[in-house]
Amino acid sequence: MYTGLTPMLICSDVQASIKFYEEALGLEVTNRMDDVGKTGWASMGKDGIHLMLASPEYFPEMPKVQDRYFQAQYYFYVDDLEGLREHIVSKGYEPTGIIEQSYGMREVEMPDPDGHILIFGQDMKKDA
Repeated sequence: MYTGLTPMLICSDVQASIKFYEEALGLEVTNRMDDVGKTGWASMGKDGIHLMLASPEYFPEMPKVQDRYFQAQYYFYVDDLEGLREHIVSKGYEPTGIIEQSYGMREVEMPDPDGHILIFGQDMKKDA
C-alpha cells in the first residue's frame, strides 16, 4: 500500500533552504517549481533521503509560532489511493476528496489528532 514517506518542510525562503541543503548536506534538487508561493517549492534527495521544501504561501493559513514556521507536511506515497481513502472513511475519519493536481499527482489530505497535515499521493502516470 505505502511506497514512501517524504517530510515537507515549510520554509520562509525556499531558495535559501535549497542552497543550505545543497551546500551543507550535499542533497540534490530532483524537482522544483520556482513560481509557486512566495519563494517556490522543491524536492531534494540523495542516497535514499528525500524531503520537500515549500513556501508558506503554498498552503492556506500556515501559522507561525515564536516567529517561526513549525509545521511540516507529511507526504505519503501510495499505490492505491482510492482504497486507502475508503479505509480511512470506514474508520470514521474525514479526509478530503481525491484531488488531481497539476503536477501529476492524485492526492487526499487530512490532519492527524495533533493537527499535523498528512498528504497521501499517487502518481497519475502510474495509474495509466
